[in-house]
Parts: sequence; C-alpha cells; structure tokens
Amino acid sequence: MIHYKNIKEFVFKYKWVFLVVFISVVSSLRSLILPLFADEITYNKLGEHLLEGKYFLIDYPSTVTPIIPLLFAFFKIKSFPVLGFVIHKIFNVALVLYTLKYVYLFLRKQNINTEIALTIIVLTIVNPIAVNNFSSLYPEAVLFFCFWGFIYCSNLEFSTKNLFKMLLFFMILILTRYVYAVLGILVLITFFRYLKDNKKKYFNKIIKYSIVVLIPILLWIKYVYNIEHNSLSEISYFDRFKVDNPLLYNIKCGLGLIQHHEVSKINGLPAFVSLFLPITGLRSYIISLVLILAFVLGYIFKSKTYGIKMLLAAIVLVMLGFIVAGTGFSRYWLVLLPGFFLGFYLLWNKLNLKDSWYIDGAQIISVLYIINEIRLDFFVINNNL
Repeated sequence: MIHYKNIKEFVFKYKWVFLVVFISVVSSLRSLILPLFADEITYNKLGEHLLEGKYFLIDYPSTVTPIIPLLFAFFKIKSFPVLGFVIHKIFNVALVLYTLKYVYLFLRKQNINTEIALTIIVLTIVNPIAVNNFSSLYPEAVLFFCFWGFIYCSNLEFSTKNLFKMLLFFMILILTRYVYAVLGILVLITFFRYLKDNKKKYFNKIIKYSIVVLIPILLWIKYVYNIEHNSLSEISYFDRFKVDNPLLYNIKCGLGLIQHHEVSKINGLPAFVSLFLPITGLRSYIISLVLILAFVLGYIFKSKTYGIKMLLAAIVLVMLGFIVAGTGFSRYWLVLLPGFFLGFYLLWNKLNLKDSWYIDGAQIISVLYIINEIRLDFFVINNNL
C-alpha cells in the first residue's frame, strides 16, 4: 500500500509514471474520431437489434458472446449515434485506468516494491497495442478489468464479499470471451481454499453464489446449443470447430504452424512478439518463444507467493485456451500483459540485476513508445479531420 502522507507527495515522487500514463491516455483518445471498424461494426449491429428485441446480426440469431453487444445497446443514442460511441470509448478508458488499481494492489500484495509495481503499470499502459485497443470498442477493456479483478479478488482475505466478486468477474469473462471459461479450474481451487479455511461458514455461500452466477451462464449455454444444433446462427464463434478434425486444426493454428482460414495472416505463438514491438503484422517464432520462455522462467525460478502461482496458472490456462481455440491475435495477449512484465522482472531479479536498471530500461522504452504514438496521433488526426 501507499505509505505517503498524501496523494500529492506520491504523485510528485513518481511524476514520470503519471506523465507517461497521461500521455498514453491522451494518445488513446484519438480513437474518438475514428469510425467503427471490423468487429466493432458487428457488435454495433447486434446491439441495435438487441434494442429491437432480437439478437440478430441481420436476419438470423447470433451466438457471439453477449456482453459487448449489451454495452453497445446500453450506450446507444439513436438521435446522435456518434456521441454514444464516444461515451462508450471513454467508459472503456476509465475502466482500464481503474483496473490499474487492481494490478498495483495485487503486485504490492505479492511483495513487489512500489517502484517495480508502477513500472509494470507504465509498461502496460504505454504499450502500442494497449494504446490502440483499450479505447476501442473491442472486448479488451472489459476483459482487462474482469481478469485482473478476478485475480485480485481470488487472492484477498477470505470473505463472502470477495468470493462473490470473484465469481461475478468470472461470469462476465466467460460471457465476453468463451475461452476464459478455463479459469474455472482456479475457481475450484479457490473454493477448496475457502472450505479448508472454514467449511461451515463458506459451504452454503459457495453453493448459493455459484447458482447465482451459473444461471446466466447456463441460460446462455442452452441458447447457444439450440441455435448451433439447429444451424440457425448467422455469425458464430463455433464455426472454427466445424472443419475436419477441428481440435488438431485449431491447435496447429494456435501454435502458428498454419494460417486459420478465418484470418488474413498467421497468428498464435508467432504473433506474441508483436505485442512488444510496434511493427504491424510482425511474426517471429524464435523471438516469441524466447520471450515466452523468459517470463515463464521468471515465475518458475523465483520464489513466489500463492498469488503469483495463481497468476502463472491463469496465464498458462488462457494461453493454452487460445491455442486450442486456434487463435492468438496481438490484442488477445493484451489482457495478460502485466503478468508478462512481472515474469520478465522476476527473471531479471533472479539474475541479480539491479531494479534501477529495469526501471531505467522501462523509461527508455516508454519514451520510444510515446514518440511513436505521437507520430501516429498526427497521422490519424490528419487523415480523419
């Protein structure tokens, strides 16, 4: 926690952090003048039709996860649609900024010192993929908020409030992107810990809260099954599983061995490097594997708390989920970005390298990223105003 007399003193001491966050947020707001793009158009149409009482893209039902279309419907202003999109984008930015609190508190709870915790936050928010996507109307802002809310609450002291919040975050994650259902394994582990702490106190709470959370999930599963079973879907995530030998095919796509038929380039593991280098469409198996190995070794070799073990498990589960689903766009990795930087730091620390060097390196990277974003700001403004 912050051990300073007031917020002003804290901000002054770490003014470079707040400056980088401010500049990154300002750059991300360039999305306010951009029209809807690709999947944003799909979500918008679903949101419009949702307000008309049907979950259709055009003429037939859809099994696209409902959270983002629901948000489109919520922020929809029929008389002034652009204003609705602007408010929605600002909401996403605010959601991300609030999530940084979860990330910071989680890191401090794992005995990561303030300077390093803030450095990890800076490297996350200044990341080019973050600047480009967190203010968009894609699911990443909601997923970022719910994933780190889930991780934070699952590692807090035992209480019915923290238990319910964790399950609520888990439900929203699933209804935003199906692959996050893999975190159910961590939910079961958390249940076991609660029961081990006080079975009499938490058993009934676990049953009650699980039912509350499972009702919307089970209703959605029933809806999806009916639509998919009767081939009624107009647009579906599950089309990727309708090829010959879908599991093997998707694993090959997720590993980046072949290109998925639904996308224009190879994704999966070779795309991991593009999360860190602002080069459009960059793919490299070797660099990606080195980076993945580096953050994993950091978690393995460095002594760690229960929370860090849970975070590693969550990252591995989600990454394996992406592989099985045959996906892995650069923005998909974005939600896990603070966890990657934490792994890099743990390896750095294990090698007995100075924390100050890690911070200095982060500052240099931040300056380079900011220069690139300012260049993109002028480009976007000149081409859209």
